[in-house]
Amino acid sequence: MTLALRYAARTDVGLGPKKRNEDSGYAGPYLLAVADGMGGAVGGDVASAITITTVRDLDVAEHADPDQELTRVAGEANSRIAARIETEPHLEGMGTTLTAILFDGIVAHVAHIGDSRAYLLRGGRLRMLTHDHTFVQSLVDEGRITPEEAEYHPHRSLIIRVLEGRQDARPDIQPIEVDPGDRFLVCSDGLDNAGIKDPAIAEILGRAATPEEAATNLVEAALDHGSPDNVTCVVADVVDPDRDGGHGAAAGAIALVGAVAAVDPEVSSGGNSVTSSHPTSTHQVVDDEDEDLDVRTADVGAGVPGDADREEELRYAPRPPRRRFRWLVRGLCILAVLALLVVGVRWAYDWTQRQYYVGAYPTDAADHGDTGTPARVAIFRGISQQIPGLRVSQLYELEPLALAKLPQYHRERVSSTIAANDLGEARAIVSMLSDVARRCSAQGTAKPTPTPTPRPTGKATGRPSPTKTPKANAAMPSPSVTETPAQSRAAGAPDIPLECDGGEAPTPTPTGTK
Repeated sequence: MTLALRYAARTDVGLGPKKRNEDSGYAGPYLLAVADGMGGAVGGDVASAITITTVRDLDVAEHADPDQELTRVAGEANSRIAARIETEPHLEGMGTTLTAILFDGIVAHVAHIGDSRAYLLRGGRLRMLTHDHTFVQSLVDEGRITPEEAEYHPHRSLIIRVLEGRQDARPDIQPIEVDPGDRFLVCSDGLDNAGIKDPAIAEILGRAATPEEAATNLVEAALDHGSPDNVTCVVADVVDPDRDGGHGAAAGAIALVGAVAAVDPEVSSGGNSVTSSHPTSTHQVVDDEDEDLDVRTADVGAGVPGDADREEELRYAPRPPRRRFRWLVRGLCILAVLALLVVGVRWAYDWTQRQYYVGAYPTDAADHGDTGTPARVAIFRGISQQIPGLRVSQLYELEPLALAKLPQYHRERVSSTIAANDLGEARAIVSMLSDVARRCSAQGTAKPTPTPTPRPTGKATGRPSPTKTPKANAAMPSPSVTETPAQSRAAGAPDIPLECDGGEAPTPTPTGTK
């Protein structure tokens, strides 16, 4: 079963000092939409008119993918707003919400970005189909404030997602299966800001006999509550054409209200050019009998930007930087980054100059066998790592200790550099190396004296003790003395510790008693 829509749209400029209607509304056989323009004096009416003019192209019977089509036209409207700002920089800061329902006869596809709303009344129960893209709603979602506190929050109307031509603004999309007797409402935030809450909206929608009556009663209720903002309501009933008795909206008849209804004739014919509208309060309905549009327009005079426009600008603040000064902002950002890099490099260089290490000087002469310039131990200021194009170390103290005086292990350590936390530690390392060189030099010149091994006694070995040789036989040769392996090694070279013999010093073994 294919269902149809019977629809109506109403709008009013509101009771505030602002004399410009920045809302745009649309109702057709397959599309319901409201765009609430923003920007105060800079053209919110232009943004909403551009958006509705773009979206209205979807008001046809069939779509291969309604959700994808809604996303596409939202992006196209955003691009058109950006192009308009590019050609007319004084419109920088304008933007608009968009809440639209695309109906395919079975399912209602809802697209939403901003703080306009869509409702569904079914069986006397009201259901909100959209989620406000506002700062205060985000606080409610995070549990930081309650819904009751949100109603009185000073920033309750601050929007965080909107069509403004600056970024890829993708709307929220959700499909809703419909039944005959369902009643849809799409409205700008002027209704909620007037204090008309969900129970009152449900009561007004439920008692109205027709969409025209429901839309009119909602706008009048907002005005009765002193609504300072533009208020726009689009109401549609889901009907069965076979049982509606001919009361459904005629095919091709539309309701176009607000800023979009007061722009150039080219807009009415589906063109892309949109110009700023004269401030008007417009009510426009569909006459079911002759399928013509009955337009009643009351001119309220040209509005001068004032406090209301300033409030509108602040309502959607904070705004991104103006496009015309973007090059200046980018230049300042680049300069700031360069300044941070310079400061960082300078800090790193200063840090290296507070470091010290012990190394060989000059290492190249020693490596090439230049005996005329023997390498010496030296203290360097900086770090031993090499950085291309930057000198980060220099000779600080040249020590009298020749590198050749050190054992191989210590020579290798000095050649590969020994890092020190400060100058005092570097000097302590040099002192230790000098001490090693002195000890190794002293041990290298010492002549070890072999020590005879004591001859074992008879009791210890079970063998008879040797008898003393008489003095008369003193010329006879004495028994040979057996040498230990260490003494055998000492016979050809001095007994030098490993640190003085090309190896690493042995680790001492702890001693103790059991």
